[in-house]
Amino acid sequence: MVQNKLNAQKILGLALAALFLLSACRAPTAQEPTQDINALYTQVAGTLIAQGQAPTEAAATTEATSTPLVVTATVALATSTASNTPVPPTSAPVCNQATFIADITVTDGTQMSKGQDFTKTWRIKNSGTCTWDEDYKVVFSSGTNLANKSSYALPDDVSPGETVDISIPMEAPNENGLYKSNWVIRSDTGSTFGVNGSGGSAGVPFFALIQVGQVTSSGGVRYDFAANFCDADWDSKSKNNLPCPGANAGSDGFVLVLQNPELENGTKPGKAAIWARPNHAANGWIRGVFPDFTVKDGDHFVTTIGCLDNNANCRVTFRLSYIKGNGDEIKLGTWDEKFDGQIRNIDIDLSSLAGKKVQFVLQISMGNDSFTQANSFWLTPVIIKK
Repeated sequence: MVQNKLNAQKILGLALAALFLLSACRAPTAQEPTQDINALYTQVAGTLIAQGQAPTEAAATTEATSTPLVVTATVALATSTASNTPVPPTSAPVCNQATFIADITVTDGTQMSKGQDFTKTWRIKNSGTCTWDEDYKVVFSSGTNLANKSSYALPDDVSPGETVDISIPMEAPNENGLYKSNWVIRSDTGSTFGVNGSGGSAGVPFFALIQVGQVTSSGGVRYDFAANFCDADWDSKSKNNLPCPGANAGSDGFVLVLQNPELENGTKPGKAAIWARPNHAANGWIRGVFPDFTVKDGDHFVTTIGCLDNNANCRVTFRLSYIKGNGDEIKLGTWDEKFDGQIRNIDIDLSSLAGKKVQFVLQISMGNDSFTQANSFWLTPVIIKK
């Protein structure tokens, strides 16, 4: 019994000594409470951010733990950034996240007659970690509700990584004009999220965009680049003044308009697309400079971009810019695209240019050496009044 008591005292003494050594580096004062495990996580995350590194999953979490070895490992990771071995950033999985894949029906800017019935279908991918079950709904968020309800059930459960075609019956209004109907997904907890978000952001709504009645200069589509593509001056890096329309031949590049292109996502939208292939060179490009256009407040440049079907090695960079009266060219956006079964919707607000007369420039540049596979498109590139 005495021996057991001595052993217990020794163990207690060693434990107290260890605690004293651990706290000796920074003893708490009366005004400053002792740091707990969560505070250490926060301190480590702040150190990583100050060093230009994103916090690791272990450092970023705020879940309490009783295992101090996790903190020790995290601190060691933070100090290792001084070496030549980079620490890859990680992020916690996101439960509710969605990615827009394609407009299956009714592409942006489709012209409708007054009161016309139609069904809008989007293809959306569950890019989060939670299954969308019967408690998830598709809900109207803003714009004009072209449907007769504001909430719809998903057609089926959608597991992480799966895609779903979401269809909503709609009706065109009885007044001429451009109408946009924005929709999002509401989760089982009541939170809403759109598409193409990252790092836990809610993303943006997916939408239906239709034009009712005749297009006029005071609203709707104010300029159609595909309908007027030969009004532009087309050049490539190897040849100025390319013929328009061109021919699908040669190594100097060409420009054509396709009335019903087959897109990489397997759809045929039935809309016109500008097909502009760069000249055959690793750094080749083709660009069209369009005539003067006076921008008005509320104008938007809207298009869809991607690769044409059956071009597995397609890799290009799209660029939209404008040329000012003094000749300076200003970039509005660049987008890298490859053949991956997905297309991208572009919507650029031009209101900052309101009242200015500019020349818009559409350009496509090579992204690899597969010259004959650089078959990409600007689908219905237009300037619309919103």
